[in-house]
Amino acid sequence: MGIRDYGIWKGTPVHYEFEDRYEDRDSPHLSLYYHDNEGDPPRFDRDFRRNNRGHPPNPNHPKEIPGLFRAAINIKSTDDETRLAYWVRDNMEDHPIVQNLTGLDFDFNPINSVPEPNGEGLDYIRGNLFNPRSGRVLVHDIPGTNNDIIDVLEPEITKAIEKKATIYLFGSRFDTNDGIHEVHMNQGNVGNFTHSDGVFQDGGLLIQYEDHWTGIFIAFASQAIHTDDNTGHKIPGNTLTWGDFLPKDIEENSVTITKALVNPRGLDDSSARDKESVTLENFTNRRVSLSSWTLRNSAGDVQELPQNAVLAAGESKDFDVPNCPLNNNGDTITLRNKEGLRVDGVSYRRRQGQTEGHSIVFTH
Repeated sequence: MGIRDYGIWKGTPVHYEFEDRYEDRDSPHLSLYYHDNEGDPPRFDRDFRRNNRGHPPNPNHPKEIPGLFRAAINIKSTDDETRLAYWVRDNMEDHPIVQNLTGLDFDFNPINSVPEPNGEGLDYIRGNLFNPRSGRVLVHDIPGTNNDIIDVLEPEITKAIEKKATIYLFGSRFDTNDGIHEVHMNQGNVGNFTHSDGVFQDGGLLIQYEDHWTGIFIAFASQAIHTDDNTGHKIPGNTLTWGDFLPKDIEENSVTITKALVNPRGLDDSSARDKESVTLENFTNRRVSLSSWTLRNSAGDVQELPQNAVLAAGESKDFDVPNCPLNNNGDTITLRNKEGLRVDGVSYRRRQGQTEGHSIVFTH
């Protein structure tokens, strides 16, 4: 069947907002606001947006900004597999597809039928848009840097706005004609989303700067990497997905040090050492084995975590550190994986270390 009203919206980005894990844990989006006035752009009233966010004047369109269109870009899947696959290509000017884009009007440009290869429609599998193995599979929003989809999208979106670049949004126009969605791969779907399958109708974002083009491409980790040339459905018997194909989550920032009990109340120095502990939390949506992982202080003392230590998705757990004394006058705590690579690290000062009976809480 494919997606409805597929096309390309050429415009100029002026503002963005994203929903983090606190605002929407189920179906968050990055909202990219843009106009398609080639001449005088509409005024973006930042005070209006700031004052009305959370209690919009039009409850039927709570994310609307007067005078601007909105691209609703998925940053988490509603499948059981919630991660996204992400690719960026900085030399898109070398791809034949850009020759068909520069002459488009600043407007929504519909593609009414399935185009031929190298036509105006995107196809992640047949279009040779990027090196498939260059992608990453990322979660929605977890503490740390460069480890979730917001971290990798935000810098490029910010740059496009600051440089007043021209953007080309591929996807499905809203029924209300005031924006675009389905800005992601639209084939190889699972479950209730297979009706959206089609070829050469994938979504994506191409950015035209003065000296180069950048392409940003997003797929759901659950989508198939091989699909039927006619229907876009996953090929029966071939279950390989982007989540299977691409490297697993990077371990950096996957597990975080959230607390440390440095100075237990009411215990003498000798027994307190056995009660000091460090709290670790798994911010990913997958199980993480901590076998042979270690905690280290600034003096070089090492506490090896139990061989059977495991954190389930989202789980937090305390670990005693009798072999890694935590200095009451201030210290650093470093978490390393079984290869000895740093996963996370925190520090605290003398004032925090001498507070009795309360864990030090670390923010990242």
